[in-house]
Amino acid sequence: MEERFISFAASSSLNGSAQHWLRTAMDHWPSQGGGGPARPIVREQAMEPFLDTLAATTNRRDMPHAAFLAFALPEPAAMIDRAVECLRQCRIPAVVLVSDPAPWRAFQREGILFERFDAPPDLLAAYLFALVERQGVVELLEREAAVTRRCENSIREEMDRLHEELHLAASIQREFTGAPTPNIPGVSVATLLRPVNFVNGDLLCLRDLGDGRLAYFMADAAGHGMPAALLTMVLSHALTTHDQAGRALKPTEVLALLNLRLCNHCRGSAWFATAQYGIISAAGDVVVASAGHPPATILSSTSVRELSEAGGPVLGLSPDAEYTQEEDTLGPDEMLVAHTDGLEEALPYVIPERRGLGLHAPYLHALFTACDNEQSPELLLARVTRLLDEQSGSLHQRDDVSMLAITAPGAAAPMRLAA
Repeated sequence: MEERFISFAASSSLNGSAQHWLRTAMDHWPSQGGGGPARPIVREQAMEPFLDTLAATTNRRDMPHAAFLAFALPEPAAMIDRAVECLRQCRIPAVVLVSDPAPWRAFQREGILFERFDAPPDLLAAYLFALVERQGVVELLEREAAVTRRCENSIREEMDRLHEELHLAASIQREFTGAPTPNIPGVSVATLLRPVNFVNGDLLCLRDLGDGRLAYFMADAAGHGMPAALLTMVLSHALTTHDQAGRALKPTEVLALLNLRLCNHCRGSAWFATAQYGIISAAGDVVVASAGHPPATILSSTSVRELSEAGGPVLGLSPDAEYTQEEDTLGPDEMLVAHTDGLEEALPYVIPERRGLGLHAPYLHALFTACDNEQSPELLLARVTRLLDEQSGSLHQRDDVSMLAITAPGAAAPMRLAA
């Protein structure tokens, strides 16, 4: 058990008379019988050397558990102020005897108790006993607080390191998966990417297939954060749109090949992703295939329809999976919209009037028709962005949100796309 001690100091003018208070206080120390606390060791010093020692001491173990001070009559206020300041800085509780304790009562909240010279000895002993016992608890709390501060600093440093790494990971992901939007005459494209965290579990790739055709690939990896982001990079690297002879692959062929590669390279791991691959020409011809992905939607000022026949299982589930594709044609006033299921978390459910539509398709149509006379992809996605920003809790959205809007306004006489 740690040895406890009290420092006793008195003004030099008191000479030996101060011993009276010390002896009577120690005589009234709580009984040691029945396993009670042992009487502390008392170290005596003159007042000024005691204060000089406190000011110079940096080791907590060398400091007393409590102090018992007596000041001469009349008390030099500057000396009492100095004593109080030293006790406060060293966090040492004390009983201080003065002729008039009233001006100093405010310090008792800090464990510095002022009493008159004629205070009862048993009261002084009880004060000192309580302060000594209290100090043990205070020092334990101080040690625990110091450990907590060190842990907090370590955690903060680790969080800063992780924050920096996530920023770097996000930058690498953008460099690895991102590409400039192809400039295809007659095709207008706008994209929206809103990840939950630094990195994105959604993937959106746009490629120029030549001959006035644009291909888009959208995927939503299972989960969030870094694992999902790594899977998007795997998908981006494995995505193949042409065969060895340079022929553009059909959407069903693209998904089947990508699914086979994912199953072969990630066998035994729970790496899955929904995906959609589509091709659109400047003439407005569209062909789309999906792998467990929300269906693409075609919007006009008077109608809404979904390409729900383009289906198949999610990528990475079975190497023998088969996919179907659906063809359609965009009119001059129509827009193709593709999105991940994170958008469905943001859109209100609307009961569709027409059977066969998803619950969110009517709301997408309402957003489209609200774009006044300028029904452009950019304006539609701007309205969706504003909707996401206005949502309660938009800073902590539940899922990554990705969206693509395409128009081919120059398609006056559409031709069927050879897929």
